[in-house]
Amino acid sequence: MNNQPQLPLSGIRIADFGWMIAGPLATRVFGNFGADVIRIESTARIDEIRVVGARPFKEESPNVAGVFNDINTSKRSITLNLGTDEGLELAKQIIQISDVVSNNFRGDRMGKWGLDYENLKKIKPDVILISMPTSGSDGPHKEYGGNGINIIAGAGISGITGFPERPPVGTGSLYPDFAGNPNHAALAILAAIRHRNHTGEGQFIDLSQTESTASLLGTNFLEYTANKIVPERLGNSSNHMSPHGGFPCEGKDRWIAITITNNKEWHQLINLMDNPMWANNPDFETFEGRKKSESEIHKHIQNWTKNQKEYPLMKLLQSNGIPAGVIQTTKDLLENDPGFTESHVHEFSHPEVDTITVHKETINISNTEPIFKRAPLIGEDTDQILNNLLGLKESDINDLYIREILK
Repeated sequence: MNNQPQLPLSGIRIADFGWMIAGPLATRVFGNFGADVIRIESTARIDEIRVVGARPFKEESPNVAGVFNDINTSKRSITLNLGTDEGLELAKQIIQISDVVSNNFRGDRMGKWGLDYENLKKIKPDVILISMPTSGSDGPHKEYGGNGINIIAGAGISGITGFPERPPVGTGSLYPDFAGNPNHAALAILAAIRHRNHTGEGQFIDLSQTESTASLLGTNFLEYTANKIVPERLGNSSNHMSPHGGFPCEGKDRWIAITITNNKEWHQLINLMDNPMWANNPDFETFEGRKKSESEIHKHIQNWTKNQKEYPLMKLLQSNGIPAGVIQTTKDLLENDPGFTESHVHEFSHPEVDTITVHKETINISNTEPIFKRAPLIGEDTDQILNNLLGLKESDINDLYIREILK
């Protein structure tokens, strides 16, 4: 007998047309918590995230790309040639038995296949469609494409990232793809499912990735609308805390971030620094005074931190109530904190390579264990889906392969 409680999203099915990162990552959590997420793919135009990025050395297979495997756990894959009428018809049959249809193509792509919301409602009246184009599904920019770096630029993130005397910079990772956009999309899907369960009505969710990312600007909108001030790039400094920045530690490229949010923390810091003479300036008793002399203060702190090991220094500062954290590399994350590795990193056995390493599910729900299966090989579940879900006979499936409908 299986005593495991039913997963919270069991019984939900998603027809996932998403590709690259943001779209598939939005549905990852659904698969991990019990939904049947079916990736609708094609070898005629392979998902680029199966091709690019980190992968085991010298392996060229589309099944071993690191990012693909990371963002598509606990899903199934069917290959359909959507350039054929029969391929489209099979996609529509999958949609007919699905709760949600997801995609992150340009705003006009699904309509070109006849899979826009108005047509999908004819197939399944209570369907939920989420589209995640770069610039929305209507308006003058609906045909615009892009990826993370274009989105953070258009959303204003790059404009406030970096140092004031230097050009704008990116965020180091494809931030919109891994942060706001997939999480906003997942929340919207859950809300739409709840609405449908209460009313019987489907929903069209139009999530412009640029607008979604712009919501991460925080109070910058208010700063401009209320005060007509265009926020500047601040580097590591803050308009509300001082000192505030990254400081060098002993060793090559070793750093620690230190933030002083109030006068109590300021006095704790200078006490740990043995109350140096330079800190006796009465102007430093206020945030405004410290901010005015921030460059000078930072130089003194740098002289104190540069001969200290970063992890003992972090422990010292934190134990004295001072917000501080080592600026960690990926190696630091994976090798210096066994608790993090145990809770956040998972190795799958893989049919084409020994193992694939991915992030675990980051959401912890009490008394609930995600299923967490490896990502599918391309088209791995085609026969099973066509036979078990759509009722096609083996001979019919073989004929579809011969006629290149299943590619």
